[in-house]
Amino acid sequence: MEIFELKPYLEAMLMAADRAVTLDALAQSLEVTEPEIDAALQEFEADLLAADRGVQVRRRGRGVRLEMKPQYADRIGRLLPERKEKPLSAQALETLAIIALKQPVALGDVNAIRGIESAGTVQTLRNRKLIAREARLGSRREKLWRTTQIFLDTFGLADLEELYQAGRMEEVFAPVYSAELEDEAAKEELRDAGKVKKDGEGKDLVAGPIHA
Repeated sequence: MEIFELKPYLEAMLMAADRAVTLDALAQSLEVTEPEIDAALQEFEADLLAADRGVQVRRRGRGVRLEMKPQYADRIGRLLPERKEKPLSAQALETLAIIALKQPVALGDVNAIRGIESAGTVQTLRNRKLIAREARLGSRREKLWRTTQIFLDTFGLADLEELYQAGRMEEVFAPVYSAELEDEAAKEELRDAGKVKKDGEGKDLVAGPIHA
């Protein structure tokens, strides 16, 4: 199958999927090789970027998905208000940042870093499907929390490693690093966690099995 024949199939498949799809799955479905899929995707991406189109191809780790371009989000929110969720509060972002940088992490550790009870905030993040419970329990048989694929999609991250690219952590968790939050100890804890992860624990950034 030629590239020009693959592109409409890819467009239809990515529109039908509600999640990122791997190149391998696309290749198997279309009975072609992964390099052929990748070549067709690159051309399709260029088509969408060059034209006045409302959607774009986004690569998410080992998968790809079709999503709306950010500049059209406001109008879509007017049409479909139920899909326009309220922005996360600074407190929720702070909690999410702790979980993202310390994961897998227990609620007690989140409380200790923030200095306040965070169970309600953790539940809010879980309801938004930004975090989920890991399959295993902690050393004290407590639940452990980690981020989800929806977290990556929401903040435009290909994977957790991207958090440690220059400026990305401050961009994603801007309120946490701003003067609006008074808990300097919590902010310093996050900075230290980021340094440790970046310098020597990259393997821990790969998400394991999770329970919703």
